[in-house]
Amino acid sequence: MNQGKRPARTYNQNLYRDNRENRAALFTSAQTSESIPALRSSTTNSTKYSISETLDLESQNDEKIEGLTGKVKLLKEITLSIGESVKESNALISTMSDEYSQTGNFLDGTMNRLKILAATQNMRQLFKTT
Repeated sequence: MNQGKRPARTYNQNLYRDNRENRAALFTSAQTSESIPALRSSTTNSTKYSISETLDLESQNDEKIEGLTGKVKLLKEITLSIGESVKESNALISTMSDEYSQTGNFLDGTMNRLKILAATQNMRQLFKTT
C-alpha cells in the first residue's frame, strides 16, 4: 500500500459526470467556454488523466471548496459584525452631536444672561459713583 498517496475516493461515474457538467454550466452561464481557455482545455482534454487521477483531483477540489466556503462564511460573519459596530457608532455619534448642540445652546443663553447682568451692574456702578 502506498503511504504517500491518499486513498482514492469511490465515485459513481454518473455523479462525476453530473458534477463536471454542473461546474461547466456554472462557469459558462455568463460566458461561453471558448472565452475561458482554462475551462476549455480542461473540458475538451478530459482523457488527459486517468479516472482515478481525475477522481483524486475532484476530491482535492471538493476539499478546497469546503475550505473556501468556511472562509467565506467567516468573512461574512466578520463583515456583518463590522456593519453592526458601524451602525452603533453612528448612532452614538448622532446622539453626541445632538447633546453637544443642546449644550452649545444652553451656554449661549448663559453667556447672553451674563452679558445682560454685567451691563446692568456697570450701569448701577455709574449711578452709585455720581
